[in-house]
Amino acid sequence: MKLIIVIPDGMCDIRYKELGDKSPAERANTPGMDEMLANGAIGLAKTMHDSLPLGSLVGIMGILGYYPPEYVPRGRSIFEAYALGIPMTPDDLVTRCNIVRVNGDDILEDFTAGQIGEEDAASYLRSVETPKEFALHHDLSYRNVLLWRGCPLDDSLLQLFEPHENMGMSIADIMPKYKGETYQPFVEMMLNSRRKDLMLWPWGAGRIRSFPPTKHRTLTVTALSFLYGMSTLLGGKAIIPPGATGYRGSNLKGKLDAALKEFDNFDVCLIHCNAPDEEAHVHNLRGKVESIEEIDAQIIVPLLNRLKSRDESCRVVVLPDHYTVCKTGKHLPDLVPYIVSGKGVRRNHNLETYSEEKIVEAGPGVIESHNLIEAHLNEMRPRR
Repeated sequence: MKLIIVIPDGMCDIRYKELGDKSPAERANTPGMDEMLANGAIGLAKTMHDSLPLGSLVGIMGILGYYPPEYVPRGRSIFEAYALGIPMTPDDLVTRCNIVRVNGDDILEDFTAGQIGEEDAASYLRSVETPKEFALHHDLSYRNVLLWRGCPLDDSLLQLFEPHENMGMSIADIMPKYKGETYQPFVEMMLNSRRKDLMLWPWGAGRIRSFPPTKHRTLTVTALSFLYGMSTLLGGKAIIPPGATGYRGSNLKGKLDAALKEFDNFDVCLIHCNAPDEEAHVHNLRGKVESIEEIDAQIIVPLLNRLKSRDESCRVVVLPDHYTVCKTGKHLPDLVPYIVSGKGVRRNHNLETYSEEKIVEAGPGVIESHNLIEAHLNEMRPRR
């Protein structure tokens, strides 16, 4: 029995006049998802929780089978640090640390610094000297990890603002706070890191902790270090294929090839594709449409074709982890419409193409994200 979950990160969205009153997923040409709909079922998944931040940390940890309110750490930074091989103790505070772009009016303009390239990122980081209590570790593009050894703070009282949720804001209004007051050690580090329009931005603080191992043989194929770290720390396997970037133009074929090469070694495989989320955060409607089409053409269509030649109990799920709205650049907590096809799945709808609104209107069953894997694997098990 196999379950393959394709996660087009942040694919769900609202409708736009510019797209003919369609959402990006409705506008996109998606023959692979259309084929799944013709032979499969629709559903709604609860991936977000009121007490937790909106985003992929909560969404994907739930999809992996962990009840988010019980297991999600304060920030995904510990998973990135783990993936990078950075030693951590529970006394250390770890944050993500973006290179961001701030304009001349001190407005946070781009949380990726224009999807900064490796050469420019390295040049910028060489020019920055952090205070002795901090250690900065580079990951990829705008992504870094900031470690504060032996941090004495109660991190539940520390407020660090997510840059992707606050573009267009004055940086003065979203500086780090501790116990409700501006926290100078972080602020000074950030301001001292400013070089023209570039600046360091810490967020997503957390501390290392232990987790129960996953119940199944899992494989996660991704471009993101935090998902690599999460999957391996939970006892699964993860692969970041060469050329996988998390942006448009990522090596999607390499992701699918990596997953299929490991086909006999997993029960559950997550193929994570980050580009729709990135395009939505920077308000790029056309880019989001095209990123969805690329995932369909390079992951879903060839995956379905390859599975037709295998005599295997297998299901494929296309499950966005959350909504990301191009209009605002922000996430939403709404139930996520998904589609599933494969072994034992019966069609429960009359849709021909993927549509967030039409799936919601059809009123299919709702499943909690942490129950999804077990539910589908149980349905595929032979009845005695």
